[in-house]
Amino acid sequence: MPLPRPAAAHGMSAFLRAVMILVLALGGHAWAETPVRQVFLVQDTGWMEPFLTAEGSQFRPLVEALVAAARVPGADMAVATFDQDGQVPGRPSPRILYDGAYDAARVRAAIAAIDLPRKAGSAAYADADFNGALLGAIRTGLRGRDGVIWMVTNNKNSPGNSAEVARNTAAFYTALRESDAISRIVAYPVRMPLKGRNFSEGGFVIYGIGYGAAGGRALEAAVAAPGLKALFNHPPVSLKPVLAGGLTLRFDRLDTGGLQAGLENGVLVVRGADATAGTALRLTAHLQNGLYPQRVAAARLALSWSEVGTEAGLAQATVSPAEIADLASQAESGPLSVVLTLPPIRRPSGLAGLLSDGRTVDGTLTLRLADLRLTLDPAFLERVRPIFGSGLLSGDQMGGPVGDGSAVEGRLPGLFRDYRGISEASVSLPVRIEAAFSPWPLIAAASSALALVGAAGLGALALARARVQTVMLGTVPKRVSLRPYRTQTLRAPDGSRWQVRAGLWGPARATRLQEPGPDA
Repeated sequence: MPLPRPAAAHGMSAFLRAVMILVLALGGHAWAETPVRQVFLVQDTGWMEPFLTAEGSQFRPLVEALVAAARVPGADMAVATFDQDGQVPGRPSPRILYDGAYDAARVRAAIAAIDLPRKAGSAAYADADFNGALLGAIRTGLRGRDGVIWMVTNNKNSPGNSAEVARNTAAFYTALRESDAISRIVAYPVRMPLKGRNFSEGGFVIYGIGYGAAGGRALEAAVAAPGLKALFNHPPVSLKPVLAGGLTLRFDRLDTGGLQAGLENGVLVVRGADATAGTALRLTAHLQNGLYPQRVAAARLALSWSEVGTEAGLAQATVSPAEIADLASQAESGPLSVVLTLPPIRRPSGLAGLLSDGRTVDGTLTLRLADLRLTLDPAFLERVRPIFGSGLLSGDQMGGPVGDGSAVEGRLPGLFRDYRGISEASVSLPVRIEAAFSPWPLIAAASSALALVGAAGLGALALARARVQTVMLGTVPKRVSLRPYRTQTLRAPDGSRWQVRAGLWGPARATRLQEPGPDA
């Protein structure tokens, strides 16, 4: 049976979806981020006997600490156990022991109440149905909505289980892998060697399962929070998705003189580039392997640049060396030489281009790892050997004797081996290049404009100002105040009339007017 989708995203009418979108757009952000429920689901079958009954067992205190570290303020939670529904009369699986807001005393009491039920009419302990537990936790513990399921199990069930339970176990792993409703899975293998009355165990596994998109985000936040980091000595194993942000690029040096570069809100910002001449950015980078417990055994490296805008693809990016090998988990590579060549950028035409002092180029550097081969850290395999060394494992493991590391890996649940299907990966980093245009064209244009304005001003001043000039009216000089291009009529001492006109430069010109006749 496929997993049901979270109720918040299932069966919603178009009208209701529109109303929700409107509410969020008008300020419903807080409602959208409402904390999700969590269910802490503890296996209580026979294989858990040493953890629940052995003297000095720290199992219950650890579960209490898990609940305290992973709890979300303001969100309800549930503590429950699981076995195989129907094997114990009057006792459902999962069985809710506490449901409500976090309360340390009530959580402690609920965990103290965990026991080892027996099958009806038998002295045998109950078996485990993992798929039934998952479905029950979703329906009952999460009430069908997004949330986080913390499953505490040693991954074992009885080899005498029915064929139906075996199918359910296979369905459990299929659902975890393939269901879109399960958005995130992590695991914390815990070594805890204990000897009970009937069984001896080396440890168990705590799975964090994010149901729905909000459940995945809540699980991611819990894993990154200080509480869980302090509780466990090792990072969680990322099972779905395997890579889940585990590979990142770190830049620590810019080799091109005159440029400034640095990370701002996750964006590599480069300032001081010359837009007209083009720029070659030379960066020193390191590939960080945040995966656990996977090592990058080998990979080929290629760097590409994608740009937003009409000139996309003009820049070129290269990285050397072109291969990487033996990059340990939680470690970073040696220096990678990254060169991003940005060609000259043409200044836009028109006044807008003339006034522009530069251009911002937004793009993305993407480092691609091809022919990627991941392997498990030998120290991790040695650490989990006591947990997964038994031959009675839950239906998703490979058989064979436990010997070297490869044999231990074969005993891991299949989810732990899904990394083998990954042959490529990519790491992207947004980049913003602030390239400046030369100011000289603008200075030249501004200077020309100022010269024209000055000349026009001087011309206007000259036109408006009268000058005293000496004008020859025939043979008689006469001093007169004249404005450029204005015409005046003057009379000479002999009675003749003259038309006088001055220009901006040079002497004024005088023209004798024809006297009207006696009959005029």
